[in-house]
Amino acid sequence: MDFIGIIRSLEELLYEVMGWLIFYPRTLWRILIRPDAATRYSEDEQGDSPADRYADSLSPPLLLMITLVLTHALGIGIGMEAPKASGGLGDAVVKSPQNLLMMRAMIFAIIPLVIAGLSLNKRGIAIDRQTLRMPFYSQCFLLTPFALMLQAGLLFYRVPALGPPAAVGLCLAGIAWFLWAQTQWVARRLQKRAASAFGWALVFTLLALLAGTAAALLIALAL
Repeated sequence: MDFIGIIRSLEELLYEVMGWLIFYPRTLWRILIRPDAATRYSEDEQGDSPADRYADSLSPPLLLMITLVLTHALGIGIGMEAPKASGGLGDAVVKSPQNLLMMRAMIFAIIPLVIAGLSLNKRGIAIDRQTLRMPFYSQCFLLTPFALMLQAGLLFYRVPALGPPAAVGLCLAGIAWFLWAQTQWVARRLQKRAASAFGWALVFTLLALLAGTAAALLIALAL
């Protein structure tokens, strides 16, 4: 066993994780305040070498994963129960935090996947591994604040001092922000005027949310 190699790997891991303390709030703030600039940045980064991409931020999928991990940990902290399951497969998923997080991440990832695919189809671009990556990463950036607000709304619902009003308000704010951000992205990517861009953003968002909800229901039934 290469002991020095293990130490160096741990050193890199520690540095990477500690860097998240700076890059996570910075990246999230940039997306919240200037979503279109954030998606432009993500698209520009795709032209860099893998080692140089997102040097001053977090990559979109990683940002989304960290957000889901944080909200999952907060849910456990306030006593939210894990979903019930029956059967060997359901028990294997529900009783494993890693499997549960992976399942949640896959459900959320359907939303940027659907919107990215619809945008490429609307532009007449063939969908392959290369063409899908850029819009998918951009959409992961936009999904992260939306997912955070939705998950925080569910957590607030469990806090007696806050309750349903705070939860509903936060979820509505998340939906409004997401549609605003999507409208900017659609206007630029599809070269649409504001009214038309909002209409397409609404259609894309509804279809993506329906796809994500359907996937969640199918998984719930399977468990």
